[in-house]
Amino acid sequence: MSIPSEINLPLNPETLNGTVEQAEIYLRELTVALEDMYEMLAFNVNGIIKSNRDTSVSTEDNSEEWTPVLAGTTTAGSFTYDHQIGWVIRQGLFTDVWFDVQWTALGGATGNLYLELPYQVAVSEEKPFVGICQPSGFTFTGGTDVVVNGIPDTFRAEFWNVGTGFTTANQSVVTSGQVIGHLRYIGQENEE
Repeated sequence: MSIPSEINLPLNPETLNGTVEQAEIYLRELTVALEDMYEMLAFNVNGIIKSNRDTSVSTEDNSEEWTPVLAGTTTAGSFTYDHQIGWVIRQGLFTDVWFDVQWTALGGATGNLYLELPYQVAVSEEKPFVGICQPSGFTFTGGTDVVVNGIPDTFRAEFWNVGTGFTTANQSVVTSGQVIGHLRYIGQENEE
């Protein structure tokens, strides 16, 4: 959800020339509209925080929870996790994701390693949303380190190898390991 760019207030000029009761009805409608507008603005400015560790939040659809999940691009697999800790804050369309994931088995995953994101990444050319990560136990596909890229128009953050004198390349799935990181990206208003 993004912050509204216009204000839509009830406009009933005929009630101002009418009875006291009509004016009172109009003022009640105006008050409700202003309260709704303020609530929407506050909601967007304050943001939504999701975490797999927030047990105080109890919602029917678990919309306040996010548990980071890894997958392979060819075959998703079913990773065996030691832990999956994740935090997300979304303010308007700005999305920050923090994660700490450790796994001991791939469960048939193949292809390149990626993290499933809680919100869809904005449509963009190329990959402008790059985050940092701290890999442990990785055998690099190439290069000497790993970054995380929010892939435009998807719910994926792919891990990419980087290094001096090396052309970046996708990181293949790793049998076991740990990855800790942060990614900031712009989301979409109407996610599919």
